[in-house]
Amino acid sequence: MYKLLLILFIFVSFFLVSIIMFQDNDDIDISASSNNIKSPFNTNMSNKILTKSIILLTSLFFIISLLLSNINVKKYIKNVKLNNVLKK
Repeated sequence: MYKLLLILFIFVSFFLVSIIMFQDNDDIDISASSNNIKSPFNTNMSNKILTKSIILLTSLFFIISLLLSNINVKKYIKNVKLNNVLKK
């Protein structure tokens, strides 16, 4: 379960960063440095779909991070209890 969540966490992180990087930003004009390169998502997806996917991936990112944290804490507590029993 832990490995599956960790792999899913890595994929969600990668896709979240990718979508944010390819998002079209009309507020900042850096056309001089980018030679008017347009985002590949401009023709295929609208900003509404990108925004919803970013919200979904961000939610998944935080949920999975909380689950991974919870699993790690439980493993740590179990190991501490085991070490205390072995010391006695």
